[in-house]
Amino acid sequence: MQLTLTPKAAEAVVARARAAELTDWLLRVAVVSGGCNGLTYDLYFVDAAGPEDTVVEAGPVRVAVDAASARLLDGTVIDLSSGPFFQFTNPKARKTCSCGASFET
Repeated sequence: MQLTLTPKAAEAVVARARAAELTDWLLRVAVVSGGCNGLTYDLYFVDAAGPEDTVVEAGPVRVAVDAASARLLDGTVIDLSSGPFFQFTNPKARKTCSCGASFET
């Protein structure tokens, strides 16, 4: 599975973990139901990957992805081009909303 964080996105994730005073963390990226197109992205910190997770090394960030989300996220690039919100370029998304927070496959 391939998942990429741009340098700016990785830097923001590391800064947010540092601000929360986290140590030994992974970023969990998941696809969940919601948003105007049916699916949305969920990002949060976890202490460890689960037994069914794929762990991706994305620069300085280790990312945990569950099996169901992995098939929907393969090839995705996460960026932070402007503002406080991450943008997702997902080749599996057939349709996205204008803010980029939700998608349809």
